[in-house]
Amino acid sequence: MPQASDNGESGQQERGPERGLGAALEAAREALAGALAVAEASLALLRAELKLARSSALNLVWLGFGLVFLGVGAWLATSAAIAAGLWQLTGNAFVGIGLVALANIIGIVVVLAMMRRCWNDLSLPRTRELISGLQSPPAEQPLEVRKEERT
Repeated sequence: MPQASDNGESGQQERGPERGLGAALEAAREALAGALAVAEASLALLRAELKLARSSALNLVWLGFGLVFLGVGAWLATSAAIAAGLWQLTGNAFVGIGLVALANIIGIVVVLAMMRRCWNDLSLPRTRELISGLQSPPAEQPLEVRKEERT
């Protein structure tokens, strides 16, 4: 009898690792299923956000067109009011129209000058200068000579 109980105990010991392995596999399956559920939820959220972003971008484009339209209308009305006021002051319609046109031309020149500065920044001049400086310049030439060659 003691032998039978020994066999029974050894059989339970052999089943113990199998149970542990089965439990570990089941836990791994559950963890994998949970990870897949999280990934699917994240992907669904990303799709929803992209759809919302696309819709918002299109709305911004149309609202931008509306803003330009309304801004031009306000600018023209203001310009006409200023021209009418100058006509009343000077008694000459062409002086009023001419002064408003001249002010608009000066405004265009100022805006273009400011835009040119922005366009220059968009060309990344400092980054291009840094990259060209990293391209192993000849060591025997002084720095001033190298800068003159680039311009």
